[in-house]
Amino acid sequence: MKRIIFGVFLSAILGTAQAGTLEVLNSSVITFNNYDGQPETITGAESSGLWGYLSATSAGKFIATYLGNESAYVDKFSFGIGGTLLESNSLGQTISMSTGPGTVGFSFSDNSGGGHTFSNGQNQTIPLGFAIMKGQTNTYGTFDYILGFNDSYTGDSDYDDFVVGVKFVSAVPEPRTYAMLLIGLGLVGFSARRRKTDTVD
Repeated sequence: MKRIIFGVFLSAILGTAQAGTLEVLNSSVITFNNYDGQPETITGAESSGLWGYLSATSAGKFIATYLGNESAYVDKFSFGIGGTLLESNSLGQTISMSTGPGTVGFSFSDNSGGGHTFSNGQNQTIPLGFAIMKGQTNTYGTFDYILGFNDSYTGDSDYDDFVVGVKFVSAVPEPRTYAMLLIGLGLVGFSARRRKTDTVD
């Protein structure tokens, strides 16, 4: 009985601190050809993904890792504030930012005609923008999704012009969650001890 009570209580407490994730909103499937060059050597060939944008289901840390480029323009990946990945970076270079629930604030850009920026959740018009491809584990880590940018060059639609792997780590549960867990464990222990004392009497 004691184990059942403990299990039920533990499930209830942990349920209040479930891990957040990244989800793709406004998604539709896109297919493409000629994903090649440096990104392919890291991620393998890709030919499909989702058109949409990434949203976090809770507060946490959004992490992006540079996985290569295959482009004529100079492209980059940026957070809304405080982080940029460039073609001149070493493969595997990582940046991160804290984010709340909702649309994650990042963008891709190129240097064509003064520069074009394609932000997560806006300003994308197929084929310009980025494809959200399935997650994977490769040389540089395990990723929830691979993002492949197709810049303003009109000669192809291959989503390999600037490629990053992204993952999301939930914020640590609040201290009050741990306090509730300790109180619950104390109550279970007290209940079991009292029951044992009543049996002896």
